[in-house]
Amino acid sequence: MLAHELRRRMAAVRVAGEAIAMLRDKGLDPTAMLDLLLGEVGDLDGLAAEVLGDRRPEAPADGAPEVAATVQAAARTVAVARGATVRVQAGVEAEVDASPTMLRQAVENLIDNAVVHGGPDGVEVGVHLDPTAGQVELVVANRGTAQHSPDGHGIGLFLVRRFLDDTGGNCSVARRQGGGTAVTLSLPARPPPPAGHGPLDTAVNT
Repeated sequence: MLAHELRRRMAAVRVAGEAIAMLRDKGLDPTAMLDLLLGEVGDLDGLAAEVLGDRRPEAPADGAPEVAATVQAAARTVAVARGATVRVQAGVEAEVDASPTMLRQAVENLIDNAVVHGGPDGVEVGVHLDPTAGQVELVVANRGTAQHSPDGHGIGLFLVRRFLDDTGGNCSVARRQGGGTAVTLSLPARPPPPAGHGPLDTAVNT
């Protein structure tokens, strides 16, 4: 299962490297793709260290991850590796008490699962804050026939279940009106940041 995760990360690294070579050959500036490549290499190193126990697991004090930014990074990796388009909609910024590396991996697994079972288009990710319940809801939806939940046996989803167990979060799966499936992760939220941040609505593709 870990091998599958590493292969997907390496696919993103390979695509970024090929893009850098292409831009160089055309005399174009490869800086943006170089930044992407370096980010993927760093994320790959963090995943390996976290899963293999080569370093102390990240604690919330080390910097609580901001969910919208984490979702963007995860969507970027899947989009590059799968040649997919992933739309991210986050109307509010929110932080969760979790390992940044494992949050990123859990989100990436769910997005990849949605692409595999729903195709390279039509995958949507939403981030919502429920201040009454003190939770961040992260919804990954597709228009395919089904998705595996973290309780199932989909490859890589064991890391999502591990992440939920570690953070005290939970998961639900529902059919979408008009076809498709939505997987929702509910995670304990930190107090929201000060107002003044606008909504995020972007599409990530290759």
